[in-house]
Amino acid sequence: MKPINFKEATKVLQRPSTMTDAECASLHVWSDGKQCVSCWKPSVWERVRILFGGKVYLGVKGGGTQPPVFVTGESPFNRLSVTASIIAYLGIVVHYIATAIKMVWNNINDEKKRTNFMCGFIMSIVLGMWFHPAVGFFSGMLTAAFQEWWESKGHGKIEFLDFFFSVIGAAFAIPFVLLLNFLFM
Repeated sequence: MKPINFKEATKVLQRPSTMTDAECASLHVWSDGKQCVSCWKPSVWERVRILFGGKVYLGVKGGGTQPPVFVTGESPFNRLSVTASIIAYLGIVVHYIATAIKMVWNNINDEKKRTNFMCGFIMSIVLGMWFHPAVGFFSGMLTAAFQEWWESKGHGKIEFLDFFFSVIGAAFAIPFVLLLNFLFM
């Protein structure tokens, strides 16, 4: 951003003679003795950064710069590049997906999970054959949700994986329901 002249300005802080215009520009300010205000004009790219970033940074430079103030829409802090941020985010996503797959894989041999899978499968097949495959699938999901609600009332242990295996069973039945409807209807 560049400081610009504005009609309310009462003073102009000049650049030192040892610096060039590229290093330091004169700063038009309004001052009442208690505060000092200047006007800055952002470039097109800085306007885009402000629009999407929503932040403007006001900084004071140490050393021999005059005036020691800068305004920018770009973050002055060191941070990861966009590609590095995306790669880090994808790494976290892959980690969570791998953890979920490992948790499901470890529970495949649990008898209750197999029972939940078969309940969702059977509910989806029976109601899918009578009505519609989507009705069968949603009834399998609702049965699993009802079972988890019932267990939350003190009739068992609440587990998300019970619901998950019932839904997987209901989803696994959809191709069979479609095939049976095609063959017998």
